[in-house]
Amino acid sequence: MIKDTRSPEELRKMFGANLRRLANRYPSVSELCRQLGINRTQFNRYLAGESFPRPDVLDRICRFFNVDARILLKPLDEISTPRGYSAGAALAQFLGSGPTALTEAEFPNGFYHAVETAQSESEAAIHSLYYAYRVQQCTLLRSYLSRAKGPARLPGDREIRGFVACAGNKLYVLASRYGAADCRMFLLSKSSDKPEDRWLGFVADLSETAVELSAARNVEFRHLGRDFPAALAVARMASNPG
Repeated sequence: MIKDTRSPEELRKMFGANLRRLANRYPSVSELCRQLGINRTQFNRYLAGESFPRPDVLDRICRFFNVDARILLKPLDEISTPRGYSAGAALAQFLGSGPTALTEAEFPNGFYHAVETAQSESEAAIHSLYYAYRVQQCTLLRSYLSRAKGPARLPGDREIRGFVACAGNKLYVLASRYGAADCRMFLLSKSSDKPEDRWLGFVADLSETAVELSAARNVEFRHLGRDFPAALAVARMASNPG
């Protein structure tokens, strides 16, 4: 028999402590619960070490935070991850700069409202809300596909992830849903005739269903700061001006 067996209470506390650290990376617990599809009251019980999630809920949490079930057993600092080859270093070598050279002064952390210009009078502009953050000096993006485009999908199926890299005075953004679904590429730069919080450029679809890169659309990124409720209000007002 294993001699250092821990009690369910100890394991609940371990999971709660790890989940608090993971949740602290996000500006709004309410929005995090919505994205996870977990009731706020139940989520608070997990944080307090009062309850364990069901296996399916644990799987959802692990996939969302890109961790494994060892968060039930060990502190996050003791959970090793495969080191592998540094994609950031490879990209930096190829582009001459890459994701590790992009400073927060050049592209700050926080929320961005992206507006894609309509290609015809019959189409509406596309509004999206992105969140930029840094992990090990790399600039990453997260967003969620609109519920209107996928109302039956789970939050994890609507999640969009990407990274931002720089090459000279240009920014390259590659973002997609899981498995490269709806993969898109943005090319952005600062404009001298626009406010400091704006980046202008183009966006092109790279998925198998995309027609051609020549169908790229104009896009504007506007930095909204780190206040999630305020950023969400701006994005909603812009996409529903009436």
